[in-house]
Amino acid sequence: MIRVVVIAGTPVDTEMGVEYLARRSSEYCMPVCDPLYRPVAEDCDAQVRFQYSDGENKRRRLNEIFDPAIEEGVEDFFIYCNSLSGAFDFETYAAEKGVKVYTPLQIYRNLGRKYSRVGLIAAHNMSAYNIEKTLLEVNPEMYVIGSGNMAIVSAIEAGKAPADIVRDCGIAHFVRYIEDCGCEALILGCTHFPYIREELDKLCTIPVIDPADEMFSAMTGLK
Repeated sequence: MIRVVVIAGTPVDTEMGVEYLARRSSEYCMPVCDPLYRPVAEDCDAQVRFQYSDGENKRRRLNEIFDPAIEEGVEDFFIYCNSLSGAFDFETYAAEKGVKVYTPLQIYRNLGRKYSRVGLIAAHNMSAYNIEKTLLEVNPEMYVIGSGNMAIVSAIEAGKAPADIVRDCGIAHFVRYIEDCGCEALILGCTHFPYIREELDKLCTIPVIDPADEMFSAMTGLK
């Protein structure tokens, strides 16, 4: 069994990550993951302030999470937050700490090889920028049509019904727009957004991509 620390921006999406790994683990006839819960901030606003803060502040907070877990023998860390994964250099940090860190940005590199035009819905524009930057590093010819909208995240944190969130945040208009622009897929650029996945599947005629599935496979070797 893999003891893995789940790190996300707020208690809500961190719990979503723990529940995601527990659900995926239950699909197999053997113990797969023992997920541990570690948010970096107490709410959405604090998360955004953290992500826009200087590198030393981010490192200090992450050390508070990583170092005790490493002392307990944990070697795997699952960054269940797209915006957080783009706000800090986890690859260099993982090498320094001698651990394995799985992030959505690692998965986006693979998507850059697969598609030429994609829609992107992210928590905020720094996250959208970092995802687009990663995709274009792999495929400079790719077109990324994106949106950053913290209102969606806040509504999910508040527990609003998915159909109401889609209606109130104008998501159907965005889906029509990216499809009219010829996008081949819609990337969920925030780990909150699987909460509205079923509603998005109803709206979209193109694939909706959740990077968490590929992160799980990379960590466990399972599909």
